[in-house]
Amino acid sequence: MAGGKLLTFRECDIPDPPAVSYAKSIENLLLVWDDNSLDWDNTSPLKINGIPIPLTYWPTVYKYWKRNSMEGRQENLHMKYTPLLTQLSKERKVENEKLAEVAQRELKSEQLTYRKGADRFVMTKPSMIAAYYRKLKGLDVEEDGDEDY
Repeated sequence: MAGGKLLTFRECDIPDPPAVSYAKSIENLLLVWDDNSLDWDNTSPLKINGIPIPLTYWPTVYKYWKRNSMEGRQENLHMKYTPLLTQLSKERKVENEKLAEVAQRELKSEQLTYRKGADRFVMTKPSMIAAYYRKLKGLDVEEDGDEDY
């Protein structure tokens, strides 16, 4: 930056790129383009830790983090829809199994039954047991609609 000024920041300090256009106001572009310019007015739509960042440095700021977030830093990558659903399903299954174990220890087996017509059945699916237990205890009830008890 101008005068050899160095700005140190972390990835979390960088906001999303501002949605700005200077197509109809080139004179305003000159005001934010470069802090070495006589036209620089010490303002910018992009600020990092309160410091205005000249437009000429924006590609450097955003390319650095994009490049480094792609190199083995999986937590910064967005999951695609199907893998996301698969992961959520796995997590829900583990949660249901744990809750079903708690329910089976806490409740009597005759409480873990459901009716279909005139017949009574013992709940065996962890998802069904967990849903019943959530409803019974007033816990966060999932609205899947596929539990039939």
